[in-house]
Amino acid sequence: MSTIEITDRVDLATLAAVYRRVHAGDLHLTDHSDPSPEDRLRWTAEAPGFQAAVGYANGEVVGAVVGCPLPPETLWWRDLGDADPALVKEWRGRTFALCEAFLLPGARRSDLGVRMIVELLAARTEERTTMAVADTNTRVWHALESRHFEHVGDVVPFPGWRPHRMLVRSLPLRHDRAERAS
Repeated sequence: MSTIEITDRVDLATLAAVYRRVHAGDLHLTDHSDPSPEDRLRWTAEAPGFQAAVGYANGEVVGAVVGCPLPPETLWWRDLGDADPALVKEWRGRTFALCEAFLLPGARRSDLGVRMIVELLAARTEERTTMAVADTNTRVWHALESRHFEHVGDVVPFPGWRPHRMLVRSLPLRHDRAERAS
């Protein structure tokens, strides 16, 4: 049985250990090692407004989705290229960024990853949400696009990382049957 806890306090060591298990075959890639998962998780957890959805199966942490509101001075959109200036302008309360999302393969059968995203975003008061997904991670970005996330451009979040698809979706989430079943 899987459960989800929405929280503003997480055990960073536990989440980093799960992240490393999820990406064990990819830890040699720059986008899984530099900055380290520990650093990225800590930066997000220290941000004002941080919140996480932590997924459990049989009482064990099997994944998480972590995020925070983007501040007006954010660099989140810096490499988006010829983006519409209205898209990349930030103000308090505009955008909640999903900064990390990971789930052990054995927990994916229950669609726990999508459920974590939906539950985390359900109570957010921002106007929209955003997430950068590696362009090779077609399973995830197709799942998000089917839930009304729009591809607005491509970015390389840190030097040496693979290209990522920048996705944006308006909030609040609709609580229709399709999203509840996800």
